Amino acid sequence: MQTPNIPAPAMQTLPLRDIKLPAEPSFWPLAPGWWLLIALLMMLLIWLGFKWYRHHQKKQRWQAIDEQLSAIEFKYTQDQNSQQLLTGISAFLRRFVKHQLGQNTATSLSGTQWIEHLNQLDSKPTFSPYERPLTQGPFQASCEYDADGLLQATRAFIKRQVMQPHKAGAKHV
Repeated sequence: MQTPNIPAPAMQTLPLRDIKLPAEPSFWPLAPGWWLLIALLMMLLIWLGFKWYRHHQKKQRWQAIDEQLSAIEFKYTQDQNSQQLLTGISAFLRRFVKHQLGQNTATSLSGTQWIEHLNQLDSKPTFSPYERPLTQGPFQASCEYDADGLLQATRAFIKRQVMQPHKAGAKHV
């Protein structure tokens, strides 16, 4: 059997427009995750800036204090007067404790109590070997002690107090 040739129905063509795809997504506005990352980075930068500023302040303070101590040391190297050095260091330590550490009442201590207070600030017996020279030496005509050792101990003590984190209860300017 033969199939009759039936003409196919004519397809009507409709006027269709082209398909328009949506625009590519842009980078703006940012997704919430990016905003969170930016906020965290900003907080990190602020924190690092604050830490740098505090370190810079400590460094400047240390340099100013070290200049004062160097002036005392220079005067000693010029004169070789150990009594004058002892008096200068004793006064310097009292000024440091009063003005830098903010402990006004501590400067009224004398003798062994003063040396113990200095050692407690450092948590080391830094000034124990120099107890007699620091407490009695300024009031005597002559006193034998290791001047270079006292200068080194004082410089190390001051640097630790200025550059390291402060102990609770001490007011630092």
